[in-house]
Amino acid sequence: MNLLVLPILVPLFTALLVALLNGRGMLQKVVSLGSCLWLTGFVFWLLLHVDKSGIESMCFGGWEAPFGIVFVADRLACIMLCLSMLVGTVVLVYTFWTVTDIQQKYFFYPLFQIVLLGVNWSFLSGDLFNLFVAYEVMLVGSYGMMMVGANRGQVLQTMKYIAINTIGSTLFVVGCGLLYATVGTLNFADLAQKTATLSGSRAGLVTAISMVLLVVFAMKTATFPLFFWLPDSYPVVPAGVSGYFAGLLTKVGVYSLLRVFIMVFRQDGHVFSINVLLVLSGFTMLLGVLGAMCQWDIRRILSWHIISQVGYMVMGVGLAANPMIAEVAIAGTIFYIVHHIIVKSSLFLIGGIAERVSGTQEIRKMGGLLDMAPGVALLFIVASLSLAGMPPFSGFLCKLVLIRAGLTGGNYLIVFVALVTGFLTLYSMTKIWSYAFWRNQCHKVVGFNYRGMMAPTAILVVMTILMGLYAQPFLSLGQRAARSVLDPQGYIAAVLGSGDEEPVADTPLEVSEPSRDPMRLVCGQPKEHRR
Repeated sequence: MNLLVLPILVPLFTALLVALLNGRGMLQKVVSLGSCLWLTGFVFWLLLHVDKSGIESMCFGGWEAPFGIVFVADRLACIMLCLSMLVGTVVLVYTFWTVTDIQQKYFFYPLFQIVLLGVNWSFLSGDLFNLFVAYEVMLVGSYGMMMVGANRGQVLQTMKYIAINTIGSTLFVVGCGLLYATVGTLNFADLAQKTATLSGSRAGLVTAISMVLLVVFAMKTATFPLFFWLPDSYPVVPAGVSGYFAGLLTKVGVYSLLRVFIMVFRQDGHVFSINVLLVLSGFTMLLGVLGAMCQWDIRRILSWHIISQVGYMVMGVGLAANPMIAEVAIAGTIFYIVHHIIVKSSLFLIGGIAERVSGTQEIRKMGGLLDMAPGVALLFIVASLSLAGMPPFSGFLCKLVLIRAGLTGGNYLIVFVALVTGFLTLYSMTKIWSYAFWRNQCHKVVGFNYRGMMAPTAILVVMTILMGLYAQPFLSLGQRAARSVLDPQGYIAAVLGSGDEEPVADTPLEVSEPSRDPMRLVCGQPKEHRR
């Protein structure tokens, strides 16, 4: 399908056009918003098309896979594309009230489109080296956005961010080279075919190479012990932009873990790598939430919570080592990614409004926001309860799916850590509520007309409510996406033209068998079907 290139070409040409319009602020906003709205509609149509008709692929330059560059759109990729464009569009509208004239002058809107381009490219990439190139494009845009209208703190943290990602990029290239030398391909579909037949010393070598890539993706996802860069980097990003960074950039790494460690690497002994991820997820959850509890800056608290919540997603990937619960675990991870991108982005946008109203990021200097901005308080309490996993919001359901998977698989320690992390998350979010919203005003209010920032923020908060109240379509789609990742024969057939066609049972929207019922992920298996 030639249309697969549109999520890359549209942001690219929009970036060029908006750059040419530099100095014409209103026209830049109109062009950027129109591009994002159109592309958002397209990727949602693409998701419906792929869910109904099967995986789509596209080769470039007249070279067939596995030799040429390939874009592939399966359910997982399309879900991530929809999240990228939905949150990107909402954040773009939000920035209309936060971006200064100086920031626009230094190409804020072209850089925003470059970040969208890199993120979308990452999700559509059909080979490992192409994924590396997409990472670099995304990083170039993010470097620029961190430096827009730079002050001393922004420059310092951006330099750290560049240095850390340079190390990660070097390791990524090394991993690609070693893998190509061992297996002879970097195409995901071809790798999935070839690694499944590996055993003995070659399988061990591929597993060792996968550890190099694990370091790269752990750095990108801010997984223990490579999360040290994140809490200092995101708070210095301009208000609004941090909402997109917090929601999407670390999830590109989680997506890469799902794609590479679940679908691509299938050699003997690969279970070791998955078990390593399960261990890392526990430390990531616990240390992330403990770090949040020690902070008094609202954006630093939320940044540490990114780390702890990534731990839940990596937990789902780690639980997939057990074939009995693999589908449930991966479906839970996908649902958790959707939930977290929406909720975490909304919390950063809410934090930006609170900062503008009170004139500070430090919650001890805030106060009285419940009286000054009751609408903001309402949005915050809903989003924070969802983040902590309280019913009936989306955070409760995705945590419940992962915890049930862990209990079914006998992973009681990681389940205990996940539950403790949930309670500590609620405590730290209560701290923000108590100091910033509930207590009396403790200083002179700066004041700010925040109403234009409320509408895009409210869209995301309403979505977490709908995902909790009407969870079945989201769970069902997540389950079908998980099945495609765990059984890559449909992906292989779409890319290489070989292998079995995608199973028919993977396509229908209505499935009545208990084993295919998405609500079984939440409610458990009926008694007569348990073994």
